[in-house]
Amino acid sequence: MINVSKVRKNLSNEVANTIIQMIQDNKYKPGSKLPNEMELSEMFDVSRTTIREAVKTLASNNIVKIVRGKGTFVAEKPGLINDPLGVSFIQDKNLILCLFETRLLIEPRVANLAAKRATPGDINKLQSLLIDMEEVINRKENHSDIDIEFHTAIAKATQNPIIERIIPIIIESIIKGYFETVNVPGSPDRALKYHKSIFKAINNSDPEGAEKEMQAHLEATLEDIDIAEKARQRQVNSD
Repeated sequence: MINVSKVRKNLSNEVANTIIQMIQDNKYKPGSKLPNEMELSEMFDVSRTTIREAVKTLASNNIVKIVRGKGTFVAEKPGLINDPLGVSFIQDKNLILCLFETRLLIEPRVANLAAKRATPGDINKLQSLLIDMEEVINRKENHSDIDIEFHTAIAKATQNPIIERIIPIIIESIIKGYFETVNVPGSPDRALKYHKSIFKAINNSDPEGAEKEMQAHLEATLEDIDIAEKARQRQVNSD
């Protein structure tokens, strides 16, 4: 007896793989809209149910994005999942230290490479982000989103697509680090100072300087995290 469910699953996988190949061949580029369900059904000569299953598979792997009322679009970074290592599910009291330990092993060298390869467009992007960051910090608002954009832009400036995809894996530490240090006096201003120093080195095509400043920035943030943790422990002991 033919297993209909298995046949349909195989068909949907074939359709999904074909769409992936079309994206890889640039027939559908990041951000572009795919044909609707009926059109895809006719294109592949399969049922709309098979198309739905194929699209669902693609969406679960962040290859396409389904926007209600608008259609299905190729993801801006196809295949890049927000939390591929499952960091958000790691239950470890030292998680933030582990994240920063990983960043210390990787990001200084990333900054080094960015200083060698940054284009004028990369420099303009970093400079614009610094201006925005300073304004937000001066208003005493949350600057973590811009912080993430800044570090992501440095990764992009390496012109290495693998590095650009690795950095978001550890970017979670920026968010955690912000909320850990937000009440440490002077922490945002110190972060801004280091970001300016990192930018200056990259702008001057100074790889060793960029690496040194990134190292110093991450180590200083770890010190602020330690200060925050000790303050929290003192508060717990006094209660």
